Amino acid sequence: MIRILLPWWLWACLQQPEPALVQFTDVAAQSGLRFTQVNGASPHKYFPETMGGGGAFIDYDGDGDLDVFAINGAWIEGPPPGTTPPVDALFRNEGNAGFAEVGKWAGVAHPGFGMGCAVGDYDNDGDEDLYLSSYGPNALFRNEGKGRFAEVGARAGVDDPRWSTSCAFGDYDRDGDLDLFVANYVEYRPDLQREDAIPYMISSKSSASPGVKGYPHPANFPGAANLLYCNEGAGRFADCTRQAGLYNGQGKGLGVVFLDYDDDGWPDLYVAEDGVRNSLYHNRGNGTYEERAAEAGVAYGQDGQMEAGMGVDAGDYDNDGRQDLTVTNFQAEPNALYHNQEKGYFANETYASGVGLVSLPFLGFGTQFLDCDNDGWQDLFVANGHVLDNVELFDQSTTYPQRRLLFHNEGFNQYGKIAFAEVGMQAGPGMQVAQVGRGSAAGDYDNDGDLDLLIINLGQPLALLRNEGTGDRHWLSLRTVGAQSNRDGIGARVKVVAGDLVQVQEVRSTRSYLSSSDLRLHFGLGDHQRVDQLEIRWPSGQLQQFTDVDADQFLVAREGEGLSRQ
Repeated sequence: MIRILLPWWLWACLQQPEPALVQFTDVAAQSGLRFTQVNGASPHKYFPETMGGGGAFIDYDGDGDLDVFAINGAWIEGPPPGTTPPVDALFRNEGNAGFAEVGKWAGVAHPGFGMGCAVGDYDNDGDEDLYLSSYGPNALFRNEGKGRFAEVGARAGVDDPRWSTSCAFGDYDRDGDLDLFVANYVEYRPDLQREDAIPYMISSKSSASPGVKGYPHPANFPGAANLLYCNEGAGRFADCTRQAGLYNGQGKGLGVVFLDYDDDGWPDLYVAEDGVRNSLYHNRGNGTYEERAAEAGVAYGQDGQMEAGMGVDAGDYDNDGRQDLTVTNFQAEPNALYHNQEKGYFANETYASGVGLVSLPFLGFGTQFLDCDNDGWQDLFVANGHVLDNVELFDQSTTYPQRRLLFHNEGFNQYGKIAFAEVGMQAGPGMQVAQVGRGSAAGDYDNDGDLDLLIINLGQPLALLRNEGTGDRHWLSLRTVGAQSNRDGIGARVKVVAGDLVQVQEVRSTRSYLSSSDLRLHFGLGDHQRVDQLEIRWPSGQLQQFTDVDADQFLVAREGEGLSRQ
């Protein structure tokens, strides 16, 4: 008898996954989240039509539950006759009563061609502000309190008019206030989009419609330089991109995340770039960065190729105390998983982890590490959707709307590697539906102790996936409030020890694609009913430790003070 020996990672991919413990259900419509993103689709196939949009979980009114901000697009040539221009929407969480749309009253019903957003208290006044990136001038909404915002982008000096995508607040110089990084994509003008532009795909001769028109490839357009705005106080920012060593005229940034990958206390920066090498900027601690992506092993795909980086997140998926990275990519390019090896280096675990092969047929955008079943191990979510609305005429193996992927963390296998199993089809109807996914955010919007998901779909209604099944497993939620550090505690590093379960997470504003998640940290604790030790390293350098903390509660940690219930 002939026995065929398969590599362990391929064998793992071929196994039928067990039914997922967690179940997700889309409750957007019944909760009052009635929002359909307008991408301005037209026969001209203008490039921006296919790249939006994002959204955020944000507690804008400070009542302890998460509200929802959803970003709209527009028509490049203006709305069709008789059509009301689309605007962004803000939905206030009213508990069991669902959500109520308050965008116009709150002052954030913005009419531009929106892309992404970042949430953070940039003026340290105790409420969450909101930055909006766009194809066109960006906007900064200062939270005035009492549920209202004022648009101050021009006054603050952050209304860049280029095509901006993901953006993130982070205190890069650790001076106690939030700075702002903005990824710009390409230099694009609709009147210069040529009919003979290089397409994403070329229709085959066997197609029923040879020569059919598709959206242009990003290779047609030069990259646009990213921006770092330094917070100068008094509501003003200054462009400090060049002096900080972050200027890159060749970049085509789409995904952004601040992380401290070398655990030196200074926020580094990773940027997923489309069709060019990704960037990893190491913070030198003196106000400047040094680009180290190639040296660190996170610039290219596993075979040394440049990939179409879309969304990005950082998280410690193997609980070794170091922040790892994931990047979503184009169809036929696997979603990347980079394992932090310490000393500034990463190993590409894309295929070895079980993530690579499964993701090949999909085109990924939004992504995040999250412990969806509260077992203490980070799982991985991906929102998918093609960029071509007529892709079936180019490639009959794929579709425009695509289902979501949920990779369950199976722990260490016999080779000492973390293995993921894709369980999306077993994880409830919310995971099984096919839509044109773009931005995604994670947060516990109903405050029931498990993480839910918000997905913005291109030209379609948004989805709110309620998590409906973590069993009797325990958890802990923590919000950080800085004193010497920035008020949100963005950049704080939190270590939670419960028996033999050790987890490390960082507070960050933006991750995924064009989106911002809950600023509270969520720790799954499995069977542990209490936390033995909770340690917070604040951006200021102050270290706080707490012991014997009960599980299953929402806590607030104030810098230099104790813990209190939310």
